[in-house]
Amino acid sequence: MTEFRRRKALHLLGGGMAFLAGCSETSDGNGNGTDESDSNNTSDSIEGDLPPYASMLPMNDRSAYFYGAIDVETMSTLLNDEGAEAGAEPTDPLVGNPVIVALLCSFGLQQLGTSAGLGAYTDHNETADGEEQFVYADGVYALVGSYDRDGLATALEAAGYTAESEADAYAVYTDGESDEVVGVSDDVYAYSYPNESGSAFDPVTAVERTVATAAGDRTPKHEDDDGFDRLLRAGENSGITSCLYTDGDEFDADSLSSGRATDEDGLQFEFDAFKGANGVHQQLAVTDTDAAATASAVVTYSSEDQVDEARLESSLGTEAEAVDFVTTASSVEIDAEYSGEFARE
Repeated sequence: MTEFRRRKALHLLGGGMAFLAGCSETSDGNGNGTDESDSNNTSDSIEGDLPPYASMLPMNDRSAYFYGAIDVETMSTLLNDEGAEAGAEPTDPLVGNPVIVALLCSFGLQQLGTSAGLGAYTDHNETADGEEQFVYADGVYALVGSYDRDGLATALEAAGYTAESEADAYAVYTDGESDEVVGVSDDVYAYSYPNESGSAFDPVTAVERTVATAAGDRTPKHEDDDGFDRLLRAGENSGITSCLYTDGDEFDADSLSSGRATDEDGLQFEFDAFKGANGVHQQLAVTDTDAAATASAVVTYSSEDQVDEARLESSLGTEAEAVDFVTTASSVEIDAEYSGEFARE
């Protein structure tokens, strides 16, 4: 994960949350059509709608899986909010984790803004207003919408990009100057860069895996993993979302410590509350122009015996005006409400 400066979090919380009001919607329950009559069943019976970007989330060869998402209209508003007041740094993971997702996506959009391929993306983006999503998954930034793939290909080549791989429904290009890797399909514009830490991450492979999945040439993760599918269907998907999942019985130590800051000026994901769990889906949205916010989470465990509601209650919703925990078999649903003063000094 990427480390973010505290001042960026303050900027986002201070004024940016208020602007989410026009871009996010809230609903009662999980908003995914879950039938309340099934409340006494196990987590295997969870039903609901998948997020619109589920078909581009690829499988990989790792047990742990992380992604974050935000709609582009919300993200653009946050990036353009130059006069935001500073707010208080979030200590409540129900808010803090989605905030870091927003910052991660903000960084990704800033990268696009300096890319040689920006003109190609802008000129051949056919997405209807308000419908584009920004997703970070598997080391790849991806804009999910509707695109003129042939036009993108022509424009990228004209901008000096070189084709690395081509298929009927997608193509992958590299920029020799920036080492940027771009993948295009009818529904996704994806990009990534070599990992500066020197890890084995291969951006060409990761980007191709993403666009091939979006194009239907590879099986998306939710179709191959029932636990991941249930988690996506159970969670809210408006506003800002984040998801951490493992196909094991519970998260290992590396998964829970991923993204820890290395100095006192950093901001970090906080996953300690989810020890013993194997999945957590979080969502954050603002409900009015006073920056009142709602946050929700679904936490899943491999068995009822693993559920640790006491740990969740002691760590989550600590800054909320109201918070509710509901345990159903091997999953816990959390809903919290925050006042408008939450995002202010």
